[in-house]
Amino acid sequence: MTTPVPDRLSAALASHYRLERELGAGGMATVYLAEDLKHHRKVAIKVLREDLAASLGAARFLREIEIAAQLQHPHILSLLDSGDADGFLYYVMPYISGQSLRDRITREGELPVHEAVRLTAEVVDALAHAHAHGVVHRDIKPDNVMLSGRHALVADFGVAKAVSEATGRNTITTLGVAVGTPTYMSPEQAAADPHIDHRSDIYAVGVMAYELLAGRPPFTGATPQQVLAAHVTEAPDPVSKRRPGIPPLLEQAVMRCLAKRPADRWQTADELLAQLEQAATPTGGITPTRGVTPTDTQPIVVGRGYRWRVPLIVAGVAVLLGAGSILGHVFSRPAPALTLGQSTQITSDAGLEILPAISPDGKFVAYAAGSSSRMRIFVRPIAGGRTIALTDDTTEIQTGPRWSPDGATLLFLTGGGVATAPALGGAARPLIAPLPSVRIRSADWSPDGRHVAFVRGDTLYDFAVASAVSRPVAAGRLLHSCAWSPAGGLIACVTENAEFVQLGTNFGNVAASTIVVIPAGGGPSVSVTDSTRINQSPAWSRDGRSLFFVSDRQGPRDIYVLPVSRSGAVDGPAVRLTTGLNAMSLTLSGDGHQLAYAVYTAKANIWSVPIPASPPVSIATATPVTSGTQVIEGFRVSPDRRWLAFDSNLHGNADLYRVALAGGEPERLTSAAADEFQPAISPDGAEVAYHSVVGSVRQVFVLPLNGGSPQRVAPTATEQRVPDWSPDGKALAWYDRQRVETWVSRRAADGKWQAPLLRGTRMRWPRWSPDGTQLIVTTPEGDIVTVVASSGAADTIYLPRVGTLDPLAETAAWGPDGRSIWLKSHDDEGNAALWSLTGRGAEPKLLVRFDDPTRPSYRVEWATDGTRIFFALNDRQSDVWVADVGHP
Repeated sequence: MTTPVPDRLSAALASHYRLERELGAGGMATVYLAEDLKHHRKVAIKVLREDLAASLGAARFLREIEIAAQLQHPHILSLLDSGDADGFLYYVMPYISGQSLRDRITREGELPVHEAVRLTAEVVDALAHAHAHGVVHRDIKPDNVMLSGRHALVADFGVAKAVSEATGRNTITTLGVAVGTPTYMSPEQAAADPHIDHRSDIYAVGVMAYELLAGRPPFTGATPQQVLAAHVTEAPDPVSKRRPGIPPLLEQAVMRCLAKRPADRWQTADELLAQLEQAATPTGGITPTRGVTPTDTQPIVVGRGYRWRVPLIVAGVAVLLGAGSILGHVFSRPAPALTLGQSTQITSDAGLEILPAISPDGKFVAYAAGSSSRMRIFVRPIAGGRTIALTDDTTEIQTGPRWSPDGATLLFLTGGGVATAPALGGAARPLIAPLPSVRIRSADWSPDGRHVAFVRGDTLYDFAVASAVSRPVAAGRLLHSCAWSPAGGLIACVTENAEFVQLGTNFGNVAASTIVVIPAGGGPSVSVTDSTRINQSPAWSRDGRSLFFVSDRQGPRDIYVLPVSRSGAVDGPAVRLTTGLNAMSLTLSGDGHQLAYAVYTAKANIWSVPIPASPPVSIATATPVTSGTQVIEGFRVSPDRRWLAFDSNLHGNADLYRVALAGGEPERLTSAAADEFQPAISPDGAEVAYHSVVGSVRQVFVLPLNGGSPQRVAPTATEQRVPDWSPDGKALAWYDRQRVETWVSRRAADGKWQAPLLRGTRMRWPRWSPDGTQLIVTTPEGDIVTVVASSGAADTIYLPRVGTLDPLAETAAWGPDGRSIWLKSHDDEGNAALWSLTGRGAEPKLLVRFDDPTRPSYRVEWATDGTRIFFALNDRQSDVWVADVGHP
């Protein structure tokens, strides 16, 4: 509800400004949106509280404001006007339609390191200008930093000083006005020291930068007094304790700002700015040599003569070096130092460019490019030049290119099988034929080019090219992404989460996977990574003694290296080679001198459209429900239709949130180290059910929302997914993804969950009927089935007709009227649609068209509150980079 503008205030300012509405209110002032009648522009007018204005010396206040109005700087929100009208003290600023830094922190939590550095540096640059003109801000905080485009604008310069000078106070006044904000107050402000100078601003910048990096300020408390006491008496935790992996130089800059004594801080904003600029340079993240023992790091050699040459590992600000530059290389055991020369971005088109592979001579990179519905192989010269389409135009999805050892041929996956083509373009020919129901997930040449290792189903095969004879090598669940070792005796593969690299609904997901090493001649496999996080894309070093791979074990997806023995056993700890890269896959060239990697970013937010009165409706009319750099997979409207519960990776791993459907900020429900997905709030609103990773499988849990520990519903060794509450709140339905079975777990009167009951095979995504007597499920073939909850008796109510355009149901549930059935589907080109069925045998009617190719909806989830339909829209982007790797 909009707060009306006071009539007396409107009348007092009417000669110069027309007040439109209130924008917000704080401890000292209320902000209004207004039109400047003289210049016909939008402005923001801050009007001091009337009780405060009555107690201030107006002349002194306006004099201090006039001093601040002289500041002109790109990162200072200038003061346009000020005055005293009918007892109202006010000042006028340009109206910025964007958000404040506080808004962004509230929505996203901690920021990417490079964003935190850039925004902090812009604030410090503004402070340096103000301090040089004798103006101290005294109230630096995210609320006073506006974001215009990508840049920071500091507001309210001189206002805190004007209030303090007019009242004769430097801290909390008798009027209840905080001149400065407790969370960001320097110790001298907290202690009401009358001698406050520019170094108080430097302290506040340190608090703000700490919050940008860690997602929370260094000191918190139940009351302002507790926070103020902490500023004076407590030492802050190092920011790296809350955000591991930030550059040491950056941490040093922030922590020195937070020194208790002003004399121990940076003495000028210019000094601090120089330190921040150094942290943002290619060498700014190098681990300092002072105080570091010889075993802490190995030598880092940097190539010469290139503008973008950087060390191959060191915690640093990756994106500032060009979206994904590799940052350094540190071994925890004696090993040859690697050097990184030029890091070159090969592709920059919108959409996906993935799974790169470098030619043996290092002159070309092959990659797959396109979308989930149309993907082709391209070859591009690394030194620059025309991009070559490997084959003529095709409707098949082509992916996973691998160069033959002589560089003359590329193999790739297509149509469920393996094909080859001349490396610089030409006609493709089948190499390994597909089977009707089982697709090949992975293929790679042997070092001599005489064999191909490929995965069909759960079996790894060795295919002899000359004889076209295949022999099984090993079996493993969902094997994929295999790489043959340089000596030919070992094959490294990934097991589990094959969908991570398969175009479709779950491409790039966050499910766990494990890298295994398999003897090429047959024998037991050896797991070389854990099975609790993403571990993908194994690539052998040229000597076969190390495995490079991608993992999210310490946050974003980064590149790691793992020493292995000649037999493939782990020979030391894995070492993180990059920080914040968001890599998805990598390969090394045959000689080990070049590394290609794909940098992948994804966003998925919830949007909604009103239930159409005259369907179908286009998503062109959709409005956002959530926003931010996050991926939301599962979401559900609560039974009382008050909340939208969802999972999000906003803070790294997937946590659970809820947001009021009436509007407001999302509330974080979980913050555990494990990923939690698919929240469903109970009918009484007291609990949330979800599934979470336990070991290597996902299990269903119930968490009390008023505090308490989560309770596992049905401990098993299988994959439990997407729980759904019965209308009476006494049972949960869920499905076993591994076996494709639907189960029901009931809770006894004592609160304990009983043994689950099997309610159907070849059934998934169960949803309860409004009366609680039935479940509605879909089959892998796209049918819709109802199941009697008490007995398991099944009835197929929708069967797509063969040879027609009938949609294949992926998820289904009763519509808001309790009679119709709604379903979501994707067609052969990957386009989503939402449909309605009015009864058995009825033809599906289109409800929602997902007809904007720039905003696809990849996942199968949808929800409704009876008035709106909710769904997720995706933005997936990936580019290919190549880096030179040198060996001493």
